Amino acid sequence: MIITITLNPSQDKTLQADGLKLNSVVRSDILKITAGGKGINVSRAVKRLEGDSLALTLLGGATGVGIISLLKNEGIVFHYTPIAGESRTCLSLIDSVKKTETVINENGPSVTQQEQQSFKSMYGLAIGKQDIVVISGSAALGIDNEIFFELIESAHEKGAVAILDASGDFLTAGIKAIPDVLKINKHELQRLAGKPLNSRPKIIEEMKTLSGLGIDRVIITDGGHQALALRGSEIWSVQPPRVEAVSTLGSGDCVSAALARGIERDMPFEETLVEAIAAGTQNALSYGAGFIDKDGVKKLSSLTTIKKL
Repeated sequence: MIITITLNPSQDKTLQADGLKLNSVVRSDILKITAGGKGINVSRAVKRLEGDSLALTLLGGATGVGIISLLKNEGIVFHYTPIAGESRTCLSLIDSVKKTETVINENGPSVTQQEQQSFKSMYGLAIGKQDIVVISGSAALGIDNEIFFELIESAHEKGAVAILDASGDFLTAGIKAIPDVLKINKHELQRLAGKPLNSRPKIIEEMKTLSGLGIDRVIITDGGHQALALRGSEIWSVQPPRVEAVSTLGSGDCVSAALARGIERDMPFEETLVEAIAAGTQNALSYGAGFIDKDGVKKLSSLTTIKKL
């Protein structure tokens, strides 16, 4: 089973507001209203890749009720810890004239220590041996970043595989627990390294440092540009096909979903990498995070090139 973690879920609204201007009244059309948050996006993508997942999250208030309804409508299996605070709403403003996408994320609710403990208890009961746990994104206010360390440690104690896709202090804390798979983008790697990484050798050097900690697989994405992956002493470059992107929101989550599916199906790592990068690319062809199509991913996989360095 693939289990996803979303510690700050949202109701995501994608609006089209052409000719967007500041300090003005803007009328828009609603393109999509979906349940969101990186882990939920991963679960959606797993479902569309014909896999099963369990999304674990925290929900509260009227917005939380709305998210529950949206998840049920999509057939996404989930468990949640009730919280007193109001779950957040996030907006994506699409301007098809200016070719821009502006994302406005609410901070979200503050989660109490008791609510966090309830979530950890739910998490501990949900995970079993050989499960694949995808821990991604950040967390709501009040949640210490060390929770990422605890979740990965707990996954390992249960015999599960842990995939980490985070940023900032949550990334730093999670790495200390040595996830089995680390999937981050180039920007996050640079922030982690504390210096510019403006060449392939510099990126690979940092990847080797992470691998040296005991992380089995390290994957670094760079939008529509070449991705790099390292496992043991082997390094690959993966070139996604060129596409006319509509929205890149959630592409990284689709990469994580395909990585989890590849591990679940015991696919060769090279094949998994190709499918993962193709999934991220396919996501960029439509609005909303994780609304990929298996046949579309298969087609783009045939156009994705991989090379061992």
